[in-house]
Amino acid sequence: MSELDDLLTDLDSSTDSGGSGQSSAGGKLRQQLEAVLAQNKQLQDQLAQVQTNERNRSIEALFDKHQIPALAKDFFPSDAQPTDEAATSFVERYGQLWGASSATATTPPDQQAQTAAMQAFQAQSAAAVTSELSEADYAAKFAEANSKAELLSMLAQYGSAIPD
Repeated sequence: MSELDDLLTDLDSSTDSGGSGQSSAGGKLRQQLEAVLAQNKQLQDQLAQVQTNERNRSIEALFDKHQIPALAKDFFPSDAQPTDEAATSFVERYGQLWGASSATATTPPDQQAQTAAMQAFQAQSAAAVTSELSEADYAAKFAEANSKAELLSMLAQYGSAIPD
C-alpha cells in the first residue's frame, strides 16, 4: 500500500503547510481509513472463526449421527462438506479403523437446502473481488469519496481485496 501511503502523506504535508484551515483533514481521513481497515480485518477474523466453529459443530453432529468415533475427525477431509453423503464416503474409506461398514445415507431435503444455503454463504463471504485493482486505482477510488458513508461503503466493497 505504499502508493496509498504516499498519497495520504502528501495530502497530510500539503494541508499542514498550506494553512488553508484544513490542516488536519488528510490526517483525519487517514486515521478513519486505518480504523475502518482494522475493524474490517477484525470482522473478517471473527467471520473465519464463526465459520470454523460452525463447521466443527456440523462435523461433530454428523459423526454422532453416523456413530463415527471423534478421533476419526482428524482424517475427515478439510475440503469435504459435512453431509451424509460425505460421511458415507468417509466410512467406506476409513471405517475399517473402528470396525464400521458403510450404509447408504441420504440427507433429508430440508437439510440439503440448509447445507446448500450455508455453502453459498461461505462461498460468497470468501469470494474476492473479481478484478483486483492496483494501488493507484484504489487511491483514485478512495480519493473520490465525499463523505464518511461513501468511504465506508468503498471499504466494504474493496476492503477484502486490498493487498497488504
